[in-house]
Amino acid sequence: MHALALKVPPLAQIIIAIALVYAIAQLSIAPFRFALTDTLSGLFLLAGAIVAFMGLRQFRLAKTSTNPLNPNKASSLVTSGIYQYTRNPMYLGMVLVLIGAIIEFASLLGFIVLPLFISYMTQFQIKPEERIVESLFGEEYVEYKQRVRRWI
Repeated sequence: MHALALKVPPLAQIIIAIALVYAIAQLSIAPFRFALTDTLSGLFLLAGAIVAFMGLRQFRLAKTSTNPLNPNKASSLVTSGIYQYTRNPMYLGMVLVLIGAIIEFASLLGFIVLPLFISYMTQFQIKPEERIVESLFGEEYVEYKQRVRRWI
């Protein structure tokens, strides 16, 4: 079976992205704070945590591996629950958390990290996972990919 060549856990990747946003915010001349900054950032952080948890929960209910560095240990293809709407709720949850952090740190320049994070995750985490999952579940996974989008 295959294993991912990239050995940086997604959790470490989101921490690095948030740290980068924070560093950019510290250099920012014009923060974009407004009356509801904390509320809006909190909503994104909460939504991200809920979306990621829902994905993790579906994997646990299916009694399959949640290890993102070794997707070849998956014992079943999860397509129910939140997986009916996104193939990657845990990574989508991370994106929502990142948006919440960008808003909380109040730096417009911080938004440049968002497409970089999404591109990096897609190229080095999601696409390799997809190849492995397709080799495990074949046509069932191909059909699932046709029904459900990668992100949203």
